[in-house]
Amino acid sequence: MNFILFLLILTTGASSKSLPSNIRRCSKSDPNLNKCLDESAADAVHKLSQGNKDLGIVPLEPFVIKRVDLGNTTSGAVSIHQVYDDMKIFGMTNATVTNSDANFTGDNCYWNYQCFSPFVRMEADYTMKGQLLIFPINGHGKCTNQLYDIDAKYGAKCERFTKKNKSYLRVTDFTWDVKPKRVVFDFDNIIDGNEQLSKEVVKTLNENSEAVYADVGPAFNEVMGTVWKQTLNQVFARVPEDVLFLP
Repeated sequence: MNFILFLLILTTGASSKSLPSNIRRCSKSDPNLNKCLDESAADAVHKLSQGNKDLGIVPLEPFVIKRVDLGNTTSGAVSIHQVYDDMKIFGMTNATVTNSDANFTGDNCYWNYQCFSPFVRMEADYTMKGQLLIFPINGHGKCTNQLYDIDAKYGAKCERFTKKNKSYLRVTDFTWDVKPKRVVFDFDNIIDGNEQLSKEVVKTLNENSEAVYADVGPAFNEVMGTVWKQTLNQVFARVPEDVLFLP
């Protein structure tokens, strides 16, 4: 579930004057660019997992997102509004990157790639209101959700624009598709004030975790795709294209 990979590669390239010598950079004209991206992305994540102040990279273990608001999700057995605050994501740096398909030459501007993560844990403060399976929900508290054997596909499309006689990139679309093979949910106080019933609800959620995640997963994918499109464009707006990549 390593959605930071794309940003990390570009941020390290953007700070290349102080880039550690053990971090590999990729050339956009390299005929083996896809292989370079596969290898350098995962390697850079491991080497910079604790962050790097000189490069402006925040720690990746855990990776922190202040708020994820999934809005009103209505799908299948789920009709709820979910909000997660101070979300901490553990295990992102254990991802392997494969099947990159990228081209930043000429009029081309895209990167599609796949990741596999054996395990990711997400901790947050949550609020949840609505209908979940057969249960009316009005919960809030702590949650810990664990995802196992995660196959993920990511894709970025971009365009070029000129600023101060320099070429810059702008992400126009970022797709995010995360599919774990198994999910374990743990929500405190999911039935507000009723500890015993809360435990029963969580037990039922885990007995039906595949169906529950299938219902809420698309909303999470959409929100995170939007988050990372905005985040990438914050980097792109500051850094010219010829600094992001070797020629």
